[in-house]
Amino acid sequence: MSADKNKIIGGASAIIHSLAVPLFFLFFIIFYKPHAIYGLLDMEHAGFTFNATILFCIILLSTAITRSILYLIGRYKNISTQLYSAWCLAEMIVSALFSSLYVTLMLNGSISFFEVAGSIIIMVMSTAIYPYAFIWFKYEIYEKNQEIHETPDENSLIRFYDEYKKLRLVMAREAILFIKSEENYVNIYYLDKGKNKKFTLRSSMKALEDTLAKHGLVRCHRSYFINPAYIKIVHRNSAGMIVAELNQPDCDSIPISRKYQDIITRLI
Repeated sequence: MSADKNKIIGGASAIIHSLAVPLFFLFFIIFYKPHAIYGLLDMEHAGFTFNATILFCIILLSTAITRSILYLIGRYKNISTQLYSAWCLAEMIVSALFSSLYVTLMLNGSISFFEVAGSIIIMVMSTAIYPYAFIWFKYEIYEKNQEIHETPDENSLIRFYDEYKKLRLVMAREAILFIKSEENYVNIYYLDKGKNKKFTLRSSMKALEDTLAKHGLVRCHRSYFINPAYIKIVHRNSAGMIVAELNQPDCDSIPISRKYQDIITRLI
């Protein structure tokens, strides 16, 4: 899941998700009254509609809590598609288990927790999968439309030439994390489909300096240029050096010289 895609786990998307899943579950079981769940929830001392409403509240609270935790994780870690899918599955199971606990208590133990859990897990997962899939599908369409409208034009692309003036790499500025020089080479660190990658170019930082500055990359050290859009925080590390931490996983800290400290601080 890319940085942009992390929007699905926070803000308005998280609120919509937390409401949509329990509401869909509630309407489904009230209107269709599936036989397996109806038999569990229709009790003498508490009717079907009352118990269905309580399950709605349990699922709402469970989903709101798990979405909040996922949002906090997403602030410090890039959420992959695999992790998000596993989280959604766990979210449904947790909601179903708490719902099963409530039903078991209401039945005064006449039916074992595991029997109740089996029925409710199947019901929750078979109904909740629809809002989960719908929200994801809608976001995928939105993201693809954004990609179409945000395709960089020719002037926004950075062209990297080697020391022999041969074109070696063409890349959008938005994809570049930082650039590091090492002797007669420069290493270009960039994002490709949400993953960090590196391209080594035989050239010097001096030869690239004007081009990088023109496209909004900023020098922060004699050996580094950085894309300010990816800076999460600037701080002093344990060795007393001022460094920038990027908002992408598995990125090293980027040193900042005293000469460039004020420039970088103003940009974030």
